[in-house]
Amino acid sequence: MTNARGPSSETLEETAGSDACVCSIGNAVEHYVTGILGLVATLVIGVQAYPWLQATAGPSYLGSTWLVFSFAAVWLVCWIALEVAWEWRAGRVHLL
Repeated sequence: MTNARGPSSETLEETAGSDACVCSIGNAVEHYVTGILGLVATLVIGVQAYPWLQATAGPSYLGSTWLVFSFAAVWLVCWIALEVAWEWRAGRVHLL
């Protein structure tokens, strides 16, 4: 992007005292770790809840879709919860 002063040279740097989270290449490891831990938590929860989910889905044609959607939703919730917990523990998110 060019403006009157020339090409834009925006950088992603976190300012001191800012509550905003600016992701950089170094934070990618945090996202991968929380995603993998969320998947592991989903598998543990899924093994425990599978009989109930299967009974809830029933013999309909959408039973497998219901199971996949349920596992994806649980993974997303676990991943977000772990991300918030990690950021809170690191002091980058202030809850309350």
